Amino acid sequence: MIDSSGAAELLDQGYRVVERVATVDADFDVQGHLNNAAVARIFNDNRVHYVRGRIGPQWGEHLRSERLVVAAREVHLLYESEGFPGESFLAAMRYVVREGKAAVLEQRLVEADTGRAIARGWVVQLLVRDGTVIDWPDSYFERVAAIEGRTIEQRPRPQRTWGPA
Repeated sequence: MIDSSGAAELLDQGYRVVERVATVDADFDVQGHLNNAAVARIFNDNRVHYVRGRIGPQWGEHLRSERLVVAAREVHLLYESEGFPGESFLAAMRYVVREGKAAVLEQRLVEADTGRAIARGWVVQLLVRDGTVIDWPDSYFERVAAIEGRTIEQRPRPQRTWGPA
């Protein structure tokens, strides 16, 4: 377990998967701030590490053998404060809910020593075979429940109207 104020803050908020983030010089823009694109990459890497490190390699094998693709249908980022060179960062993620065939997860990026919020992310993931969205296997979310210490609620897909009236 990571011992820092940032890790304690994330654990208090219910995140059970928290990991250190390695940044490189290219992650910072000419203003000396953590670049928005770097945050998007950090969150993507965080999701990949969650699956590879916790769900396990059998999931990747299943994706290949069944010709499946995990697709990010929506990615929403909220930037809360600036990150600076020399700071250490922690990323966390958790699954929130299953809505219809979609899996919704949240992510956080904080400064490790203080827990200062850098960014939040919300992602809607779909499982796709040959261009068609399919249901996630129950075994995937059984593993997620074991990791997260709780069952991920499954509810019907909400009816949303997008765009202007």
